[in-house]
Amino acid sequence: MFAWFAMMTVFPAMLVMVDRRHATRPAGAIPRALALERIHVPFVSQLVAYPKTLALLAVALTVVSAWGLRYVQFDYNLLNLQGVGTESVIWEKRILATAGRSGFTALASAESLDELQRKQAAFRALGSVSEVDSVLLLIPDEQLEKLKIIEDFAPLVTSVRIGRPTSVNLPRLIAALEVLKRRFTIAANEAPAGDTQATLRLVAEDISRLIIKLRQADPQVSEPILTLLQNQVYRDFVRSFQRLQSNLAPRPIVLDDVPKEFRTKFVSEGGRFLLQIHPAVDIWDRAGAERFISELRSVDPEVTGTPVITYEAMHLMERAYQQGTVYAIVLVTIVTALTLRRVRETALALLPLGLGLMWAFGLMYFFGLKFTMGNVFGLPLILGAAAEYGLNIVMRFMEGRDHGGPLIARSTMTAVLVNGLTTISGFGSLMVADHRGIFGLGLLLTLGTATSLVASLIVLPVLLQTMARRAPAPPVPPFGPDPHPLESAARGLDC
Repeated sequence: MFAWFAMMTVFPAMLVMVDRRHATRPAGAIPRALALERIHVPFVSQLVAYPKTLALLAVALTVVSAWGLRYVQFDYNLLNLQGVGTESVIWEKRILATAGRSGFTALASAESLDELQRKQAAFRALGSVSEVDSVLLLIPDEQLEKLKIIEDFAPLVTSVRIGRPTSVNLPRLIAALEVLKRRFTIAANEAPAGDTQATLRLVAEDISRLIIKLRQADPQVSEPILTLLQNQVYRDFVRSFQRLQSNLAPRPIVLDDVPKEFRTKFVSEGGRFLLQIHPAVDIWDRAGAERFISELRSVDPEVTGTPVITYEAMHLMERAYQQGTVYAIVLVTIVTALTLRRVRETALALLPLGLGLMWAFGLMYFFGLKFTMGNVFGLPLILGAAAEYGLNIVMRFMEGRDHGGPLIARSTMTAVLVNGLTTISGFGSLMVADHRGIFGLGLLLTLGTATSLVASLIVLPVLLQTMARRAPAPPVPPFGPDPHPLESAARGLDC
């Protein structure tokens, strides 16, 4: 806004101050604005000679763009906006591929343990949920039933005493393995066809290979090693069994038994309980996120967390960008119409805007570019630039037609060209970024500006020249002394 204000106030004053020498033009000299009628824009003059060919090319490009527009998609995956090789993105995709779930979880809360149990059971029953973490991970469910089972087998375990093992005898070990092998073989033959039968046969084959190795081994070498291994297994088993015997009279596990570090993570100071809900779907995909969040809200409408916040933010941003684009088109149309105040000229001024957008969107498919949350907000920028190009050319055309001077002034065409090239240079500099979102924004803005510039510098001037040829030429005022040299100088600068 400040740049526009300076252009409208300071810049014209500086031009008049710098070019005061034009005010001392000799009497009888042809005003520069009228003399410039002899100046033509070479490429426009050449293109005007082939209006039908140019129209066919424009229509062909529009048809190709309309075909490509059908395949332009909106990529909602925010991971695709990050730079190539970003470590966090690599690990997130690796987690999705191996664990089948995202590293980001949704969050819910409960006021009591009963509510926590109900919500956890309801969340786990959802198809889009893979796992639910809460303080209940360390508080077993159905504790009374489990305590009853322990009480039932406690008398059988309490009186058990484990004797010390003897040294390994290789022939006796082989004989025992032969018996074990036969039992697994019989079990495999009697088992129904399926995974169980295949597993039993694999175990029998492993035992058979072990027997072959033991028969080939030297007893004096293998027996001491096997005895050492047996003693290690014995000590581990005795330790575990004694731990079992010491826990034959357990009590129910309550919240106070949970370690403080774990309890602090899942229980607030006010006594509210946290649930971490892991998705079983790809939340970076639009359909997966919608399913995950809608199912979670069927259990708890107040569910939150990164997936929910991201989904809602993208939804609001998408709606804002759509509304902003529509508002920009309407505002540009109104400003153009109020400036020109003629329907035909307004339509011609907006032609580069329409063609530029159509061509840019259609060519996105051929450039492998998709709309993303990182580049969609660039649409209003394209609208403003495209509307400016067409409006400048049409206004200069109307000025030359109504007040004399070139209809397609070289200065205006050059100004639009330089303006477009500088804009393309600025937007194109974004494409050097490693961040794919910034790169996509730069590519979309560059593509939209370039297509709008082509429509403004080629299609629009040819249409204006063709229209001017069909219209009667306005009378040209006679040359003579200029009573207002400063105005003539200003018009000359404008050309």
